[in-house]
Amino acid sequence: MTDRNRDEIDRRVIRDLKTRSTPGIVFYVLLALLILISDDFYHRQPNVSLAFFASILGICLFRLIHLPIYRWTDGTQGQLNRVIFFASVLLTAMIWGFFFVRFMTLDDEHTAKLLMAICTAGLSAGGVVAFVPNLGLSVVFNFSMLVPTVAVMIVRQINLPLALSILLFSIYLVMMTLRANREYWKALENELLLIEKTEELNTLSRIDDLTGLYNRRHFDERLDHEWKKAERVQRPPTLLLCDIDHFKQINDQYGHQAGDEFLKLTASLLRTVFKRNTDLVARYGGEEFIVLMTDIDPDSAYGLAEEMRRRMAEILMPYKGHNISATMSIGVASDTPANATRESLISRADNALYQAKQKGRNRTEMDRSGSFR
Repeated sequence: MTDRNRDEIDRRVIRDLKTRSTPGIVFYVLLALLILISDDFYHRQPNVSLAFFASILGICLFRLIHLPIYRWTDGTQGQLNRVIFFASVLLTAMIWGFFFVRFMTLDDEHTAKLLMAICTAGLSAGGVVAFVPNLGLSVVFNFSMLVPTVAVMIVRQINLPLALSILLFSIYLVMMTLRANREYWKALENELLLIEKTEELNTLSRIDDLTGLYNRRHFDERLDHEWKKAERVQRPPTLLLCDIDHFKQINDQYGHQAGDEFLKLTASLLRTVFKRNTDLVARYGGEEFIVLMTDIDPDSAYGLAEEMRRRMAEILMPYKGHNISATMSIGVASDTPANATRESLISRADNALYQAKQKGRNRTEMDRSGSFR
């Protein structure tokens, strides 16, 4: 797995954790209110009530406020935001777990204890489900909510059947977490595999099977994109239309398999000469190739075209006891969208190629109606 893929998966998991856990934040406050107002608990226990509600309200408000901050700063403070997110989730569980202990150790207050036990069980189950993408977080959340109360009740001999029930419930949640976590990652793996395969198919649909260069479909899409970009900055894209001279003779004399091998060799040479990240080399059809260049001045583009032409004339392809060679004619055109259209630029490159053919082939001709004036 590459660092980029690992980072993308981490972002996806964090995004899922936030999406799954956000709705539950409000329920902490609502359930805390329900427990406190039921049976006038807050009148009999004002200090406990105030501390409980203030703590829960404070951490929930912090988590809600942090959500938009996380989105705004994730690109620059990603790791810090993750730490804050995990810490705030665990702090929520520890605060609730602490007051669960406090409630269960109060004298009398049977209604409040019952409500606290029910609400804590519900929140624990909901939290475990929400945090399933991260096994460690889910388990620690569960333990923070339930285990401290179990330990205190056992030590103080408070309602041991209830303490045992809570402990078994916590163990059950861990078992469910393990299963749900495996299912989540299996589903995520399948989803990522499907995305990867889809991207591969999209890439293959834009690749010429024989030469491995981009095909005409991808060239048209890329030219459309670069043309729109050029309209904004008024920088001239440059097209080089390349054609293997007398290619039909190779097929006729040595066979189509030899012709295919020569096309592959030509494609390899094109990739060697036009190797900038911004250069696009595509098979335009038959023995024709087209090169799209951006952020380059016309003279430099012409120089690369000439280098390609010279190197093409020098290569020999051994094939069944023969050395096959051919020359190349190239037409070059460059202009800004203010003076041309995509179609007219291709047409001008084609006209320049025609002129190279007419003048004896093995030539590079420049279109004189645009930026080469």
